[in-house]
This record gives sequence, structure tokens and C-alpha cells, in this order.
Amino acid sequence: MRALMRMLREGALGVLRAGVPPETPAVTLQTLLRRLADELPGLDVDLQELTTGEQLRLLVEARLDVGLVHHPVDAPDLRFGPPVRVPLGVLLPRASPLARRTGLAFADLAGHDLVLPPRATAPGWHDHVLDPCRRHGFAPARTRHARNAEFLLGLVLAGKGVAFEPESATRREPRAVWRPLADPPLARTTSGAWPAQSPHPAAERFAGIAAGTIDQPGPATAVTAPDSPRPWSIVYEPRAAAS
Repeated sequence: MRALMRMLREGALGVLRAGVPPETPAVTLQTLLRRLADELPGLDVDLQELTTGEQLRLLVEARLDVGLVHHPVDAPDLRFGPPVRVPLGVLLPRASPLARRTGLAFADLAGHDLVLPPRATAPGWHDHVLDPCRRHGFAPARTRHARNAEFLLGLVLAGKGVAFEPESATRREPRAVWRPLADPPLARTTSGAWPAQSPHPAAERFAGIAAGTIDQPGPATAVTAPDSPRPWSIVYEPRAAAS
């Protein structure tokens, strides 16, 4: 810490190459960059949109200084910052019969497709999602892959599957609803990660600031019906009728 403060005073922190997940909300990025500028003035942050898999590879190759990764990960050569656990629920179209319920279990999703990122983007997280699905009565009829949040939302709204997302995913979309998931609950754990050997002097501080930023809920946003049609329409035809 003393070395970091000395470099901070001398303006010698240089460039920090930092990775963030593609689904990171704009308001979170804005807050993160503002806090970094306030707490580490003079640090040049090269923020890059990268999946967990991409970040882990670049960290090992010394082409990235710090990242925000989704757990679980198997990376013995990395150190990790404080974890942030974000509860996940079911994202589905407002037109879905399941939207009338106040909460859902995995078994309630039987007969539906599942939308989630490709396994290569975060292998540990991908398996972490599918394992409890299978154990608790939800074997997705089909798995559809989406690399970014907008495409994932489009597939859900078009009735092409359900997704497990934070409640904030519906904040700006009136045609989607979020329902809490039980039996058992599901959460996404994210933390900063940086090389154990020869780390950037600001890497650990970045991880701490990022954890505090992710853990803060975004501002509430009023959701209103759209004035014009979106590129996709709601066409909801589940394979099995929900009771």
C-alpha cells in the first residue's frame, strides 16, 4: 500500500489494463470509472470488454493486469479480490403464463429452452448454472447462446427461452419480468482477479473499488411502455403448458 501511495504521489501508476464482463451495465461502468478517477488520480485505465474465459487467458499471458471474473474459476496463478454475490432469478416475457407467479422453482421451467452465454466464455459459471437445473427438475429442451445482454433479452422476449439474470435486467424493459428463484436459490459471484506474480501496483485497489461498485444497486428507473415497436416481437409458444 505504501508503494502504491508513493507512486500515486509521483504520478507513476501508468496504464492499468482492466477487463470487465460484457453484461456490465453502463451505469456501473460510469460509477467505476468515476471512483477510480477520484481514488487513483493519474491512473490511466484501459477498460476492455472481455468474457471471463478471455480475461483468464489474457491474465496468464500477461496481456491484462486485472479483471472481473465470474466464479467458479480454476486459476492457481491468480489472486482474487473480495467476492460480490448477486442473486439471480428467472427472466421471461411478460406474456408468459409463468409471469403470473410470484416465485419460481427450477421444475416450473420444464419444457422451456434456456438462454445463457456460451460455455467458452465462462466454463465454471456455465456448469454452475446447468448442474442445479438438472438436479432440480429442469432439463432445458434446448440451450441457446447469447454473448451479450441485449441479444439475450431479445431471445427471451421472442419466447425463445428463459434466462437466469439479476433483477436489474428488467429495469428498462417493460415487456420482460423477473421472478425470484428458489429450490435452491441461484447467485452469480464475481470478483477481481490479477496475477500473483509481479502484479500491477493498482490491481488490488481496482478489485476493491470494483467490488464496492458492483455491490451497489443501480438507481431505480421508471419503466414505461415503448412508443414504437422494437426489432423483435413477443411470440411465446412454450413446448409444455405451465400449470
